[in-house]
Order: sequence, then C-alpha cells, then structure tokens
Amino acid sequence: MQEDKIKAWQFFRNPAVKEFTVPDSVTCIGNHAFYDCKELRQLTFAGTPETLEQSAFMKCSRLPEAVLPANLKEIPTETFSGCYSLRNVKIPDTVQTIGNRAFFHCASLPELQFPAELHTIGISAFERCTSLKTLNIPEHVEETGFRAFAGCWNLTSVKFSPGIRNIQKWTFADCFRLENINLPETLTELGEGTFMNCVSLQQVRIPTSLKEIPRNTFLGCAGLLQMHIPEHVVRIGKHAFSCCTELKKLAIHDTTECGGSGLFDNIRLLHLYKNGCHVRIEINEEKAGDENLLFRFWTEKDNARRKIFFRQLKNPAYKIPLAVLMTVTLHEDNAIYRNYINHNFKLVSQFLIQNHEEEHIEKLLQLEY
Repeated sequence: MQEDKIKAWQFFRNPAVKEFTVPDSVTCIGNHAFYDCKELRQLTFAGTPETLEQSAFMKCSRLPEAVLPANLKEIPTETFSGCYSLRNVKIPDTVQTIGNRAFFHCASLPELQFPAELHTIGISAFERCTSLKTLNIPEHVEETGFRAFAGCWNLTSVKFSPGIRNIQKWTFADCFRLENINLPETLTELGEGTFMNCVSLQQVRIPTSLKEIPRNTFLGCAGLLQMHIPEHVVRIGKHAFSCCTELKKLAIHDTTECGGSGLFDNIRLLHLYKNGCHVRIEINEEKAGDENLLFRFWTEKDNARRKIFFRQLKNPAYKIPLAVLMTVTLHEDNAIYRNYINHNFKLVSQFLIQNHEEEHIEKLLQLEY
C-alpha cells in the first residue's frame, strides 16, 4: 500500500538521499521531511502534492533546482531556507502565499518569477538572496513582510504593481546596489528603515498617498542626491535622512512635522515652502554652524519662539531668505522680519535679484516700512 504522505523528519540528515522522486500517491510532504539532506541534488515530483509543511527542504545545501508541483497554494515557513546552491525555482501559478523565511539565504538564486495570484510575501522570505538582481511584485501583493528582501546585495531594480499598500520595516535594508524603485500611488505606509543603507539609491519619488516618512527610512543612503517632500507628507521621523552624505537638495514644506534635529546635515541646497511661497537657500559649507538653529526655526510652529531662533542666526545666507519668506507669508505680527529686511534692504535686493525671486521682489516693493 502506497503512503499518501512523506512523514515529518522522515529523511532527516540522510546522506543516502541524493536523488528523490516524490511518488504520485503523495499528497503531503511533512515538516522537516528532508531537513539538512546535504547530498540531495535532484528533486522531482511524479504527482501533484497540494501541501508542503514547514521546513520540508531546509538546508538542502546542494540542491540546484526545484520545480514545484502544480496546485500548490503555499510555500510555507523555511521551505528552502539555507539552500545555498538553489539556482532555479519554478513557482506554480496557484501559489498565493510565500511564507516566512521560505527562501532565506538562497544565495545562488539569480531571478524570480512571481505568480500573478500571489498575495503574501512573508517575513524575511528572500532575505540574503544575494544573487537576485531584479524584482517585479504582482498587483495582489498588498504588503511585504519585515526584511522580506533585506541583504539582497546585488538587487538593482524593484517594480511594484499598483496594489501595494504597506512596505514593512527594513524590507530593502542593506540592498547596497539598489538603484531604481517605483512607489505606486496605492502605497499608504512605509515601515521604519525601509531603505536603510541602500547606498546606490539616488532618487525616490514620494507618492501622494504617503503621509509619513518614518524614522530611519533613508538612514545611510549615502548616494541619495535630492529629495522633494510633498506637502501631503505630515511627518518625517527621526534620522530619516541621517548619513545621507551626498544629499545636496531638499525641498520641504512648513506644514511637515520633523521628528528630530539633523535633517539639514550635509545638505547644500534647501527649498523651503510656506503658505504657497518658496525660497531657495544655499548653505555655505564654511558657515554651516547655524544648521541646527535653522532646523529649529523651520520646525517650530510657535511664532514667538521662531523669532528667538531667527535672532540667533548669524549667517546672512539663512537670515535673508527666511526673513523674505516670513515677511511675505505671515499675516500676523512679523515686525522682526520686516525690520531685518528694512535694515538690510540692499543685501535683500541683491539676494532676490541673483536668485530670480521676481514674485518676492514685487511683494517686498509693496511693503511699507
């Protein structure tokens, strides 16, 4: 009588298992059935078992290929975890779930073809798959698990189909060669440290659906050159742009709450927005000591405290554009900014002309001092 299941731990660390054909009578492969079968080099399925239990082929470190059977709906937890030699995987169209650590540290896997009906990519599902180069995430995937693709060192491009809503914590952390990624308008949530240490990432467009850039999102993205924070982003978390040493251009609105100092560290060109008006500030590397005060000025919502910080600023490269911006946008008492412009009118005029701030020139000429 033929068995309909390969039992749990049945071939555990069996060095005699080098080639194996799963009989057509088998409907289920039990948990850890082939765990640590280091000599397994060929796996075929005579039938179409519909169930794999967790860790079935974990640590089969010499297995080069896996063509999974049709009708399979789930690749469960740690199915191929630690299969370092796995170079080719055929995932059937019926699979809807790829479980936690299912392909963890499959370091030889160069590409993946996800089934169109895939819905779930689990925690660390492809973490440390260091040979992966590109990803196309299908439309039914609404959420990625924590660290789903973290440590995929050779990953260069990721394309999300519309449908993704939540990219969870550290999904692409330590993807050192990641250069291109699209964030669709369906995205509503990024997790902490999503792109941490993605040193090759130069530019990312923030979709209008995203309301927050959480802490550590772009921490260590040393190649990031510019960033525009749209007005609909209401909050930026701590260290979101820390150690972005090449970030030369940042555009940010007065309405965006910033979660900690250091946002302007290493930035040489700022575009600041308030009430629909905008000023451009070039930060002088030799006079960058006011950066912390500039941050406190911009993030402070109380006008009285803003005036205190403004008085403390010493660098005219900061004070002039800030005075212009506050004068033309504040409808309440803004005497300190008017007074600064009045006493430095020549410098202010030169600044506006050099920076082609025609709108501000016109407004300032209409002011009564």
